Amino acid sequence: MAGYDHIYFLKKAWPLYPGIFEPRSAGFLRDHYARRRRQRSAARALADAAIGLAFHAWIPLRAGAVQRRFGLDAAWRRRAVAIARARFADPNDIALFRIERVEQLDDYVRRFEDAAINKRLNPLGWTSDCVLSDKHRFAERCAASGLPCPPTVALVEKGRAEVRIDPADQPMIAKPRRGEGGDGVRMLGPIADRSALMARLQTGGDDVIVQPLVTVHPSLADIALGALPTVRIVTMLDEQGQPEVVSATFRCASDPKARVDNMKAGGLIVPVDLEEGRLGLGCFGYGGGDHDRHPATGAPIEGRRLPDWSDMRALARRAHREAFVDYVIIGWDIAPSPQGPILIEGNGKPGVLMPQRAARRGLGAGRYGNLLAYHLAMKA
Repeated sequence: MAGYDHIYFLKKAWPLYPGIFEPRSAGFLRDHYARRRRQRSAARALADAAIGLAFHAWIPLRAGAVQRRFGLDAAWRRRAVAIARARFADPNDIALFRIERVEQLDDYVRRFEDAAINKRLNPLGWTSDCVLSDKHRFAERCAASGLPCPPTVALVEKGRAEVRIDPADQPMIAKPRRGEGGDGVRMLGPIADRSALMARLQTGGDDVIVQPLVTVHPSLADIALGALPTVRIVTMLDEQGQPEVVSATFRCASDPKARVDNMKAGGLIVPVDLEEGRLGLGCFGYGGGDHDRHPATGAPIEGRRLPDWSDMRALARRAHREAFVDYVIIGWDIAPSPQGPILIEGNGKPGVLMPQRAARRGLGAGRYGNLLAYHLAMKA
């Protein structure tokens, strides 16, 4: 994992300027890039121009690769090249966000912009001290604030295993302590006692956290399959420093063999109406069509209302306000369970692909964009 972290941070170290000379950004980010342009040194401006020219030349090659990957036609490729050159956009984003016209990009955060923006808003999230990237420390902070979160039953740290709570014959789940995207998750099944759990723990390799397995709310069982569905609720501090819900995306598995709901595991993503908790059309994160019904079970997706939606929203705001106010923006993974909403994880880098692809609209069109522009101005 350490090697992956170094590559990840290296890729994000140089914030790409969205243009050659003039920035070509979404309208709600125009002032931010105007400030960046004024603050650049001459050497940085020349470097940005050289990278911009290379990006411009790369666009047709990228569009051809994306066309082949998603089985699109030549007309799409020509249109994508024209849009990408007009707005300095990645053709892959144009495909995933289903952009058909240049003006649609006025509301989108492009994926190559996200890291540099997030680093300004959540600098703590890019340090080794980020509590949101450590599942054990996250659970401890939640417990200290009385927030509903699965406790740490056992830890494997630096090759040493420690059982902290008697598993009491409950099903358990083991996760990499600092993992992302559902990689390395293992279901341990019911574990009788501490000795039985110690025998199941694997020492060596990555640090691991073991927690009780959260069960799905019965009203979602027909679309859950073998994985716990969650809702990614994004909160951002508003102009008065209070958490506000600005985005929500439901996730569920599409493959009966999957044990996590993540996009990387083929999970479906579904937009959630912020007021009513009603689901829209589902889709896959990386291509494919829309689904108003679950592709494996045939159960309806579109129009379904999430259970305990008002409580889920309240939990996200409370967690941000009472325990994690040192972050401006957080993506909460919240599970609807029979006992009510439960915090599974918090993400200091919640990403922009999932909410924009699922909702079929850019984040800049609502309060997300307003608050993003506000915080970027405050941190200028």
